[in-house]
Amino acid sequence: MNKNKVKKLVGELIRESGFDPEEERLRKTPERVATMLKEIFASSKKDPRKELHVFKTSVKNEIILIKDIPFFSFCEHHLLPFFGMVHIAYIPRNGLIAGFSNFVSLVKVVSRRLQLQERMNDEIVDALMDILKPKGAAVVVEARHLCVEMRGEKQPGTLIITSSIRGKMKQETTQEMIMKMVRG
Repeated sequence: MNKNKVKKLVGELIRESGFDPEEERLRKTPERVATMLKEIFASSKKDPRKELHVFKTSVKNEIILIKDIPFFSFCEHHLLPFFGMVHIAYIPRNGLIAGFSNFVSLVKVVSRRLQLQERMNDEIVDALMDILKPKGAAVVVEARHLCVEMRGEKQPGTLIITSSIRGKMKQETTQEMIMKMVRG
């Protein structure tokens, strides 16, 4: 990211929005925004599959659930944040698992880019299926979108829930069990 170019563009955006970027209170805003964007999107080019480090165990768990992984992202349609929780469930195959913190890293890498919630679900579950090759996997994302809350219909507090399901998790009874586990 060319930080100087971003600073200039943010200054122009402030001006085009009817404010004076040279005003004392706004003078450092372009620098702050450029620094923030560089930090937020730093991992956007990373391959999410590299976040899962597989190891073999003798576990016989039927379902492993990692729930309430907090995340934030930016809507690619409006450049406004959306944020919430990701829940990941999978059924290991042949004892292949990954450390719990790997799933937190996976969510961070996938969410720290311009994103759609639906695509985020798919990218997480597909990385899990590719690397761990489980019998089945499910990802549920619950999020609030500031584009829904601040513009258009302006519905504060609206919760958007999406899911992506693969393999044995597609069985209706398994889906019901996962949702009960997520709801706690």
